[in-house]
Amino acid sequence: MIDYSVSDGVCVLRLDAPPVNAIDFALLEALRSAVARANADPAVRGIVLTGSGKHFSAGADVRLFRQITTGADAVSMSRTFQEAMSAVEDSAKPVAAAVMGKMMGCAVELAAACHVRLCAAGATFRMPEVTLGINPGAGGTGRLPRLVGPEPAIRMLLTAEAIDADRAVELGLVDEVCPGGELLARAEAVVRAAPAPRRTRDRTEKVRDAGACARALAEGEKLLAGVREELVAPGKILQAVRAGLDESFAAGLRAEQNALAECLASRATRNRIYLFFATRDMGKVEGLAEPPAGAIARAGVVGMGSMGTGIVHALALAGVRVVVRDEDDAALQRGLRRIRRSIEKRVQAGRWSARRGEETLALIETTTRWSDLADADVVIEAVFEDLDVKRRVLSAIEDVCRDEALIATNTSTISLDALAEALRDGDRLVGMHFFNPAQTMPLVEVVRRPATSPRAVATALRFAKQIRKTPVLVRNREGFLVNRVFVPYFKEAFRLLEDGAAAGDIDAAMVAFGFPMGPLALIDLAGIDILLAVDRVMSRAFASHGRLSAVVVDLVEAGQCGQKSGAGVYRYERGEYAPHDSETTERIVRAVRQRGGITPRAIGTEEITQRLVLRMVNEAFHVLAEGIARRESDMDAAMVLGTGFPGFRGGVLRHARDLGLVEVLADLDRLAGALGPRYAPSELLRKLAAEAR
Repeated sequence: MIDYSVSDGVCVLRLDAPPVNAIDFALLEALRSAVARANADPAVRGIVLTGSGKHFSAGADVRLFRQITTGADAVSMSRTFQEAMSAVEDSAKPVAAAVMGKMMGCAVELAAACHVRLCAAGATFRMPEVTLGINPGAGGTGRLPRLVGPEPAIRMLLTAEAIDADRAVELGLVDEVCPGGELLARAEAVVRAAPAPRRTRDRTEKVRDAGACARALAEGEKLLAGVREELVAPGKILQAVRAGLDESFAAGLRAEQNALAECLASRATRNRIYLFFATRDMGKVEGLAEPPAGAIARAGVVGMGSMGTGIVHALALAGVRVVVRDEDDAALQRGLRRIRRSIEKRVQAGRWSARRGEETLALIETTTRWSDLADADVVIEAVFEDLDVKRRVLSAIEDVCRDEALIATNTSTISLDALAEALRDGDRLVGMHFFNPAQTMPLVEVVRRPATSPRAVATALRFAKQIRKTPVLVRNREGFLVNRVFVPYFKEAFRLLEDGAAAGDIDAAMVAFGFPMGPLALIDLAGIDILLAVDRVMSRAFASHGRLSAVVVDLVEAGQCGQKSGAGVYRYERGEYAPHDSETTERIVRAVRQRGGITPRAIGTEEITQRLVLRMVNEAFHVLAEGIARRESDMDAAMVLGTGFPGFRGGVLRHARDLGLVEVLADLDRLAGALGPRYAPSELLRKLAAEAR
């Protein structure tokens, strides 16, 4: 696991634990043994710790967290990691870290324990533990402040923001940046000079100013102000930093150990770790044919509306050359301007160089000719959600593209069986459903029907990963996975409006639950007319969903389609996105109640939350029972990535299990009795609840 070699007074210890040099107990023991061996070797004057190729280490092996069942296990794990870092730091001979690639978490902590740090140009440094709901447990909360100062360290630990190599040198996290090809030789030269080792934990120049430390901790408290109480890790991280600054380095290590135990005991952390593995496993599908060799070099997109523009943007950001075809040249130019503005903002913010921005834009070619799609390896249809329109477009794509090219549709609701009727060779049709905005949303639903070839599916999955998306493979059925579960949620929000709940209260309840925004604000952003069009497809396929509120129909007829029209459920001022109460909406809701004979009543947060969440939960069990999703974890990860379902709750089905399936079943039976068959529990849920009893 550690490749040991000595040459001209320098011992090079190379991490060798494929594929990513993840740090586990075995690697830690091998590291301690190798450092001890080098210290005992009179031929060694200094030690260089490095990785292989362009990669140093992915950090701690996250699989270790699955082995922890008690608080004592967590404390023991943290102590084991801390002791290994101290063994490196206590080396009597100088240890230089020669690192490269994406340095994350424990990899950064290991480098921090070395006496000298050099990195290859292009390296980045990030402490992502907080996103998993845990704290660094290998001494990072103590060593980082001593290297970079308390304020930058606290920001890195609490925000998980990455810093680049130049910033790392500026802060003092690394001592030198080298071209990648010169990194090892330069590190060997540094330790060959045999400087006296200086332990990071003994560095005090950046933490001796008590006032500066207090101010940094106060800024950290401000960062905690908006953190939900379920998320304990940020507070525990700050406590460990405080102990290391106010008491001693050793006190900080003990605080880290206890913090890890407390974090891993929390439901939110367990759910986040569950989602980490669920997301990682979602794109792994056994038994598929190998796709053609090589990545997709050239893609085509048809349609430069909102979704098409987002897809083109996403492809260009991933470095894929793309030709986009639309019959309306004005639409092509509007979409291109939107992409250019977005890229210019990256350049102006200093995140990109102007050259990189221009090179990205140069990947995009616009055309009104079908023939320009002929050389594409994959063509994605992204036109209006209308069966006949999509059929015509898919047929035209098939006429011009190569026989081996993949044909994909971005439909969000329409059955691929219906779309395939337009094709001579329907086995290469696959769904690739992006989420809006496609350039930022991480999920892509890859939809297969029984006739879809395994190679087409494999190619689509690999292409999604190539463009830095997380794919979830689902079976063909109207609405697929995410919209199948999410549309009933929107429909119930409008039924709550009918029944007497205020729009602001509905949205506030779901924000309190953990969504980034409520359902009515979200549908205003997406377009109420889109919901109306989607439900025409969904309601034909799933009568059990119940009726769509007439409020939706009346809002669209009144021209209130959402932010794009200046008004939807809410009213919007020109140039602003803040929602305001709408008198027109209130009149429409009153009229709908009067027509339906509905007497409005006060509806509290608890009922709002329960009705909205349980609509999703029940539909998710229906989806699972039908085999649309391959497994519960796919469902959970897809809903978190595709809808913003709160990650600390683990996803829709994980949340149901945390509530208790027996209790969920009882609540659904009660709601079905009070509100009708749209809440009638899934038979799969009944079966699982019976087993739980």
